[in-house]
Amino acid sequence: MSAASYKNSPQKESPKVTAPWGIYVHFPYCRRRCPYCDFNVHVQPIPHTRYAAAVVAEMGLRADEAGEGPASTLYFGGGTPALWRPEALARVIEAVDARFGLRAEAEITVECNPEDVTEALLISLRATSVNRLSLGLQSFSDETLRFLGRTHSAADNLRAVATARRAGFDNLSVDLIYGVAGQHIEAAIEEARAAARLAPHVSSYQLTIPEGTPFGRRAAGGASLILDDDLQATLFEGVRAALTAEGVIPYEISNAARPGFEAVHNGLYWADRGYLGLGAGAHGFDPRAASRWSNLTRPDAYLEAVEAGRRPEAFREHLDPVARREERLMLGLRRDAGVSVEPEDEIAYGAAARRLEREALLLRAPGLWRVTPRGRLLLDSVIAALLAP
Repeated sequence: MSAASYKNSPQKESPKVTAPWGIYVHFPYCRRRCPYCDFNVHVQPIPHTRYAAAVVAEMGLRADEAGEGPASTLYFGGGTPALWRPEALARVIEAVDARFGLRAEAEITVECNPEDVTEALLISLRATSVNRLSLGLQSFSDETLRFLGRTHSAADNLRAVATARRAGFDNLSVDLIYGVAGQHIEAAIEEARAAARLAPHVSSYQLTIPEGTPFGRRAAGGASLILDDDLQATLFEGVRAALTAEGVIPYEISNAARPGFEAVHNGLYWADRGYLGLGAGAHGFDPRAASRWSNLTRPDAYLEAVEAGRRPEAFREHLDPVARREERLMLGLRRDAGVSVEPEDEIAYGAAARRLEREALLLRAPGLWRVTPRGRLLLDSVIAALLAP
């Protein structure tokens, strides 16, 4: 499918305005697992054609859970979806367009690692209608990259961005990880400046240490792998200030963008919109049914279920109105713009909100709540206090 073909497909025409919704496709394969990673990642041979066929088949099994009208976004995450052969990935995009439709302006994203980026790969992705790349740079320090178990270098980061530009990708997002033990504050802030000069969207995350990962086991044994809380807070504010100074404006707790380059797909999550999850370990949410699910994580189990005509489901829950309201507030408060407040929110949580306002952790305006800069540093605690029974 050419970059223009989906824009002209008949599925785009809709007789009514419909709510934005998106599609997430999980590609669970990686070259190696990073020591801090607890995502659904598997280091094993990739069944390119078989996995694409299964994702296409799952679309049919989940057609009733898709949103109305053409999709606004299509996001390939992982794992490392850039390892998927372009012809297999193209088959999935074509199937999405044929079954559900893609809006003319649909955001279609593929995650890539710098060491996997070649001009030939990116030209192939452009030909499949992919119009946005998410590059896992993580750091501009070779020492930090080695500590994080990454197999690319700082030079690879610069090469990958330059290659993406030559291939015609203007809509780039880059990931940074900060807060590594021993990291100097000014060095990390300079990395944020460098990222903002390279790409119009920057996702910056504090290093976390999940249990069960190699880092988790090291931490349990007493190893110091991250900066202390005070330094993390200083770094969080410094990174946001550096990005802002470069014109890449924070709009969510971990995301910043130049105007017009905000992540449309992730915005669906924060705005409590629907998304269809496809692939091993993918999650989905249907707001009409207040239903959320996740798929089987092991690729072989996923493939066997779909090929037998079964939904490859591992978990499903139905959210009652209280749980829906709490999730909407929790996700919405991650955004710098805040969350819209309904009358029932005021009834249920108004007293807690007023208390947080007195503590300078929350700003209240008619129909809107948002955290203060201080509240942003304590976001988990703010949300817990707001939603406490």
